[in-house]
Parts: sequence; C-alpha cells; structure tokens
Amino acid sequence: MKQHPQRPARVDRSLRPHHAAERTVVALIVLGMLTLFIFVRPQQPANMTGAEAAQAILDFRDNMPDASTAERIGQVTSGAAAADVLEVLGANATDAAAAVAALRQTGLVDRKRMRPGTALTAYFDESRMEGEASRLIAVSIKPNAKNTLLATRQADDSFFVSVLTARLVTSHRRAAGMIDTDLQTALVAAGGTPAHAASFAALFPDDASLAEGGHRGERFDTVFEVAEDERGNFIENGELVFAAFNGVTSRGSWYRYTPGDTGRTEFFDANGVAAQPFLTRFPIGRAPINSGFGQRYHPLTGQLHLHTGIDFRAPAGTPIQVAGDGTIAFMGFSEGYGRHIRVRHKRGYETLYAHMSSFAGLAKGEAVNTGDVIGYVGDSGSATGEHLHFEIRRDGRWVNPMTLELPSGRNLASDPAELAAFMKQKAEIDALRGATIATEVATAVTVLPVMQPNSP
Repeated sequence: MKQHPQRPARVDRSLRPHHAAERTVVALIVLGMLTLFIFVRPQQPANMTGAEAAQAILDFRDNMPDASTAERIGQVTSGAAAADVLEVLGANATDAAAAVAALRQTGLVDRKRMRPGTALTAYFDESRMEGEASRLIAVSIKPNAKNTLLATRQADDSFFVSVLTARLVTSHRRAAGMIDTDLQTALVAAGGTPAHAASFAALFPDDASLAEGGHRGERFDTVFEVAEDERGNFIENGELVFAAFNGVTSRGSWYRYTPGDTGRTEFFDANGVAAQPFLTRFPIGRAPINSGFGQRYHPLTGQLHLHTGIDFRAPAGTPIQVAGDGTIAFMGFSEGYGRHIRVRHKRGYETLYAHMSSFAGLAKGEAVNTGDVIGYVGDSGSATGEHLHFEIRRDGRWVNPMTLELPSGRNLASDPAELAAFMKQKAEIDALRGATIATEVATAVTVLPVMQPNSP
C-alpha cells in the first residue's frame, strides 16, 4: 500500500476494528442486504435477461463470506480519490482500484473522479489469521438519491456491482405565497427550485420584471411534481404542473396538459387555450435550406464544429423579417457573422440574423414587431455565397430552430373530447389547491395527494 501522510480523507475512527466490538457473524450483514432488497429493486443492464438478473442477485447474496465482517466508512474529498479512501480504510491498492473500476462501469459514477463528499462504506473480512491483513469484500456508495451501488468480491477476486433503484411514487406539492425579496427566494423557501422559478416567469413573458425576481407583495401559486420512495421519503422535485400569478402588470393561471392526439405537453389557460406562438422559424419564408443545425465540417476551415443555426439560400437583397416582437440587442459587424442583428424576445429567447448585405435603417435598442424588415440577405463575413444564417437562443443556449417546440396557440375547444379531458385534469389540480387553501400564507408549502394516472 502506498504511503499517504496526512491524507485528507475523513475516516470515522469510531468504526476502526476492535476485535471485541466489531466481530459479528455474517448473518447480520446478510440480514442487512436482505432488508435493502425488500425496499429497493435491482436495475439490470439492458443486455441482461430477467433470469440472469435474478441469478446475479442470488450470486450477490451467496458471495458474502461466512466470516466476521467489519464495516468502515470514509468520504471522498478534493484531495483524496475513492481508491485512496479505500486504502486508508484498510484495502490494498489492487482491491481498491478493482472495486472503484467496477463501480464506474455502471455509468452512474463519474469515470474520472467521484464527487467530493461521496461516502463509501467498505466491508472487510476480519476472520483472517493473526498477522494477516483484512480483506476488502464489498463497497457500497449512493451516487444519487435514487440509486445505491453494491460492489462485491467474486470467487475470482473481481468485483460484481448490483444497482439498486428505489421504487418511486409521484405525488404533488403546492407552494403558494407572497414575494418578499424575489420570486426565486420565495419559491425555494416554499419547497420549490430555481428551475421552477424560471419556468414560472417564462409563463408570464409580458411582465419583464418577473424574470428579474418580480415585485414585493406580488402573489404566486404553484403545484409541482415530487418523487418519493415507498416510505414517503423525499427524493427530488419534478416538473411544474400549475402556475398562477397576481402581479402589478401581469396575472393569470396556467395548467400543464398533454393532449392525447399529439402527445405534446404545453401550458393551457383555464379555458383550454395554449399560449400564442411568438416566434417564426422562417424569417425569409419557406426558402431552401443549405445547411441545418448540428455538427458539420466548416466550408472554409474544413474543421468539424457545431453549426449553431440554419442557413437559408436566397439571392442577395432578399428582405429579412424579424421572427417575433422584441428589441434589437446588437447591430454591427464581426468577422464570422458579418453584418448581423441580434433581437431579444420574450421568455428568454433571442434570434440572430447574419451575413446581411445591409441593415434596414434601425438602431440598437429599437423595438421591432413580427414581420418588420430588419435587413437584406448578403454574403458578408465568413460566407461562401449569399444566404441567411438564422439562430435561435434560449436562455443563452443555441437550439435547433426546426425542432424547437414553441407555443402552439391551440384551442382545445375545437376538440370536445380533449377539452373534457383537460377540464377533468384542471378540476383535479384545483381540488388539490383547494385542499390546502387554509394554509395559504407567505411561502407556505403543503404536500398533496397523488394525482390520477391521466395527470401530467
């Protein structure tokens, strides 16, 4: 074993072997493993049959040694990797490396380094002859709230890993209250997440201040999914399913619903009408596409790179219409984009129009409306011919304009069956909210019953 003076790994010294205190029969370990299998189920690899998975579980139990076993706990730190921690706990370098390599093969553990703070529970065979080193027989870690990994020594001294996944139950939680400092702080205090706050603000794009946190005194109401195990222990928060807001400049309520005929999840208002589309994918009409979004070889450099937009082929001088209402955030020239304009829209979206031959007499900061001409097709910058390079960014990230799911504006009233299904689900959400109306105080949070199977 390598010498590691002043290792930073944290080791629970109270669990170091003391023959009188730690020697227990293997039945206790087996009992503990059986308890785990009662409450969690193994997640078998995709290429493993049910019979093979069942045999693997039996092998895992049978391979626990018929000997006294000691349990020792350590923790990965920024200065001590998982294998180092196992060595500090008593494993030899070969066993430590083999156990960690087996854990990484599951894909649930970082292949380079486990996160600092990850706890490792190591089991050692203590029934060795006097003077012999204890032998590592199993390692357990919990890489996330859902899974537990158990790596156990096999007859050939390799390590076999069982992936135990908790059975999850979806329930719903309501968070309602009043903004005191900002929306995110209020929602997080109520049990929500920053992601919920971002999704909430995106549903009210006409209120520019809400994306920045809103105003003190404005009221919000949300319902979101919660994943729990079978014993009711919280695992993680899920998607937002309802949002209502009563603010200074914006108000309303939205219900998440997935129509059965399209399978496309959207937010609908109380009447079953989805948000209206606010962007178009075709700023110069249905022009031919030269190059799509994704990895491609650059036509000038020959290097593989991400093509961050769509190239529409069109003759020089073709008018370019802005894809949606917004404000010109940038207008100028760069070596790559040539003459280009970037427009900021609602809901965290931006569009970019590049390689223009000229602008249409606009200025930075000016408001534009859908269909306004902002410039003309050209070949300025790094271009091999006349075309429009068009990008859409959402929250600063490039997205594929052709596959991006934008609001549809659909009215479910045109399909009586879909409208009835939506109204049924809406009534269930409203009932959940009504069940906790008495607790509606600032940053109040209440756990709600599970919705019916047709819920989102």
